[in-house]
Amino acid sequence: MALRFLRNALGVSLLVAGSFLCAGISAQAASPGLPVYPWDLRKKMPVHYQAYLKILPTRLKRTAWFGRFDGTGMPVERVAVDGKAYFTGGICKPHDCADNYLTFLITADGSRAVAMVKATETGGQIVELGNPMTAERQFMAKEFQD
Repeated sequence: MALRFLRNALGVSLLVAGSFLCAGISAQAASPGLPVYPWDLRKKMPVHYQAYLKILPTRLKRTAWFGRFDGTGMPVERVAVDGKAYFTGGICKPHDCADNYLTFLITADGSRAVAMVKATETGGQIVELGNPMTAERQFMAKEFQD
């Protein structure tokens, strides 16, 4: 998982850098209104961010990379899961991605969020947050496969 996350992050960085050099456009310009990274949700999509915070246990809210998305993240994407529109993304603890990773799905309207996390705070176990449905669970579980 961590290797795939880092490989994807490097690939995205190279792709974005190449876009800046070749076309002079930003990633934001390609997706107006869509946050580029999870930490952008706080300001650009506060309803969605609040839905995410609702599923976090208090002990995780106090951890910067969980509660504020202050970590290493993958770009937020719009996806369809079981015919429903979601925003998805992932974030990990800086300098410790292999053992501390979270992936999330937030409904496009911001009414509901679910997540899966494996972290020191969860005893190294994969824990579901927000009671994901089967299709949501299957989608997020792919992020934990090596």
